[in-house]
Amino acid sequence: MREKSSVERSQLPERQISSNLTVLKLFLPYLSPYKGQITLGLISLLLATLSTLGIGLVFTSLIDHAFSQESLTALNQSILLMIGCVAIMAVASFGRTYFVSWLGERVVADLRQRFFSHLLRLEVGFFEMTRPGELISRLTTDTTLIQIVIGNSAALALRNLLLFIGGASMMLAMSVKLTLISVLIVPLILIPLVIFGKRVKVGSRHAQDSVGDLSGFLEEALSSIRSCFAFNRESVEQAVFKKLVDTTFACATQHLLMRSWLTFSVMMLVFLGVSGLLWLGGQDVVLGTLSAGQLASFLFYALMVAGAAASFSEIYADLQRAAGASERIFEILSIQPKPQPSSKLRSLPREARGTLALHNINFAYPNNPQRPILHNFTLSVAPGEKVALVGPSGSGKSTVLSLLLRFFEPQSGAIYVDGVDVKEAPLSQVRERFGIVPQEPMIFSGSLYENILYARPSASETEIWNAIEGAHLLDVVKALSQGIHTQLGTRGVRLSGGQRQRVAIARVILRNAPILLLDEATSALDAESEAAIQESLKRLMVTKTTLVVAHRLATVLKSDRIVVLNKGYVEAVGTHAELITEDGLYRRLATLQFTDSLNLSERQKENRALWA
Repeated sequence: MREKSSVERSQLPERQISSNLTVLKLFLPYLSPYKGQITLGLISLLLATLSTLGIGLVFTSLIDHAFSQESLTALNQSILLMIGCVAIMAVASFGRTYFVSWLGERVVADLRQRFFSHLLRLEVGFFEMTRPGELISRLTTDTTLIQIVIGNSAALALRNLLLFIGGASMMLAMSVKLTLISVLIVPLILIPLVIFGKRVKVGSRHAQDSVGDLSGFLEEALSSIRSCFAFNRESVEQAVFKKLVDTTFACATQHLLMRSWLTFSVMMLVFLGVSGLLWLGGQDVVLGTLSAGQLASFLFYALMVAGAAASFSEIYADLQRAAGASERIFEILSIQPKPQPSSKLRSLPREARGTLALHNINFAYPNNPQRPILHNFTLSVAPGEKVALVGPSGSGKSTVLSLLLRFFEPQSGAIYVDGVDVKEAPLSQVRERFGIVPQEPMIFSGSLYENILYARPSASETEIWNAIEGAHLLDVVKALSQGIHTQLGTRGVRLSGGQRQRVAIARVILRNAPILLLDEATSALDAESEAAIQESLKRLMVTKTTLVVAHRLATVLKSDRIVVLNKGYVEAVGTHAELITEDGLYRRLATLQFTDSLNLSERQKENRALWA
């Protein structure tokens, strides 16, 4: 457990802002379908601005006519006029808030949907090189920043611009002298605000970083609590946590101090400015060059203009954050999906025969292109044939299965399914031909029923129960509190490793694909369960083409052919009887790992782990 380095801390805020605001133009296509809502929002915005400016004129009438002349008629008219302005402002503000906020939520919803759909079209290698947390951050935090701009900041910027222009115009119309003085006063007020505002932002960022460090440490400490207890790390973890808490407290108090100074500065500077204008304007009122009502309205517009001007820096900061978030989102959206569909797509034959052919496959993973995994790999599998792939770890066995499913594309060579090059066939049709049981099956947080149905959503209840029976899951269903509809928890925490693998086998039974890919499908089962599952798989494989990544002798003996892989090369091909007589890698593997019945020395038993 460690704290973030100074480099990591400095990079974090930089990723959240960008001075390239032109990237926000990329959202115009997302806005174009909602021109009606945009129009209603703009109309509401204009009415709200005009009604706000109208209130200032009401002050002039109220003071100069109603109060000065002691006229009840003028008072009633002024009050009615103010009520009308406030009513229009309230209705228009409702429309502005609703339509603009709706627009922001709708655009972000569309963007999130497109982003997720795009992710599902990318190759598996992208996800192996990109952390899930990073993608989740872009899908949630970054899109929220964009929603703030579209649903709030953009409309607020336009509203404040209109208020600034309208208020400044009214100020000039009432008193050119006071307006010029205000122009000189406003910068004196804004400069300290900008200085303290930046410090408050920096303090807020440091406070958020410290809270993030604290949360990260707490999550890691609690998730590894057994290791903490086992190694007597309680006192050490308490000391680290105390240090992080103290750091968080120090950052928070520093942030609060800057906020307090900012509040003090705002109150003092604004009221000093208002007092100065009131003193100068009061002299004009006494001299008769300005009415009391006009002075009140002028102060109203001056405060309005100052508030509008002060908000532009914050709005600009929001735009920068949204621009940075946009760059991160469109960076992902610009990645071209792989594999890309061929310009000449050919449908696979309607009648699935289950033939496989791999010719001269050369492959290296994208994250390590200098280390080839397969070298000129060639293999043909006839319909209904059972072929086992054996070899040490890293020899390329599971890679062959990944290439068949087109998780990756080989650098050279071709793969055929039922006589069609998979690059020329629709990706969905290719994957429909396969059913796979991975070595570490993924169990979702839903019910057992939903987990099995994942393989084929259109399956009937009878087919699901047949799959459960075929995978020997009936005893598991009976033991669960709510049977097949029991929630399995995160990653299937309520199931043992063997039970998770049986769920994966139930899926492949339900899928009923013509080609089976078994990546050591019984590795987590006890001897009794393995025997039962092997019998189920044996019945299942009778009519299907099967490719097995095998580590156990029982699986290998049932194969029609065995392909021995070593460092990406095909070292030997044959049956068990043929290969066991040769003094090669297969015989050594069988001796070290496969054959539990042989009288092995202790040294040989220890060596088994080398091939695990």
